Amino acid sequence: MTSDRARAAEAPFPPLPVALNAEGRPRRTGVEVEFAGLDESEVARVLSGVLGGEIEQSGPYLYSLCGSRIGDLTVELDTALRKNSDRRLVQEGLDLARGIIPVEVITAPIPASALPRLDAALSALRDAGAKGSGQGVFYGFGVHLNPEIAGLDHPLTPATIRAYGLIEEHLRAEDRIDGTRRLLPFVDRWPAALIDAPAGAATASLRDLMVLYARHTTSRNHGLDLLPLFRHLDDRRFQRLFGGGDGGTTHARPTFHFRLPDSRIDEADWSLSQAWRDWLLVETVAADEALLDRLAAARLRYRDRLLSGRGDWRNESTAILAEAGHRA
Repeated sequence: MTSDRARAAEAPFPPLPVALNAEGRPRRTGVEVEFAGLDESEVARVLSGVLGGEIEQSGPYLYSLCGSRIGDLTVELDTALRKNSDRRLVQEGLDLARGIIPVEVITAPIPASALPRLDAALSALRDAGAKGSGQGVFYGFGVHLNPEIAGLDHPLTPATIRAYGLIEEHLRAEDRIDGTRRLLPFVDRWPAALIDAPAGAATASLRDLMVLYARHTTSRNHGLDLLPLFRHLDDRRFQRLFGGGDGGTTHARPTFHFRLPDSRIDEADWSLSQAWRDWLLVETVAADEALLDRLAAARLRYRDRLLSGRGDWRNESTAILAEAGHRA
């Protein structure tokens, strides 16, 4: 007989290894999806048709879908210039730039049980003409997940940071990043030293990792952006460590910010579940102390082999994951 755990693993959106937050409530995840091919009003209408809710327009390029079956959503032209769109010249420029500036759908934090409905809405957007990264040389669009942490003091939280660094190369190889994204700062890898330092710090707290992170980068342009979490953890220390970089415009959130470098919304076989399973792998590794320790030990040996290239670690980490039953 198939167990409940096995059935859950076969579902499009399997549960995370720690399902509840520090307050004992189901962890939620915010989702952001970028694409072209439709304007904001068209996107809002398609979403409303699938999810229900009332459409409200807050500006020329900003719509809200309120009270939908998965909560509130925002649809906006993804650019800082949108805030000045009441100026005629700015508005004309934005209209001309629609070919390269994405429309973005942003959800409120939603439970994993709501993700299938969101996935269905994204499929409807594809049917309506949404275009992903592969449809234009300048379409550098992405998909972001913002999973709520299990808790500031929960051991899974620092373990997740260590796990991400150790399997980032594996994730990037599996995702086959679109060439336009490789030209943008969005796709910066974590610096090698930022992977090595946590690998050798098995007992590091979240505060310890905040200091380690700041030693090696203050940028948000990484696949896992930790600045919102660090600002939520300790704003005063955050300002001291990150205030001079990207941190000045960072909003505090008790979440990870997982930034996938491609939006493939227009591809018939694409699903948001692919992004979810990438993140699930990170947390699954984090929750498996023996596997995490094995990856960390292998990484430290790799670091000491000075002539090794980055690709060697990708292959080595992938092999370790495969031996543990985590295959592509």
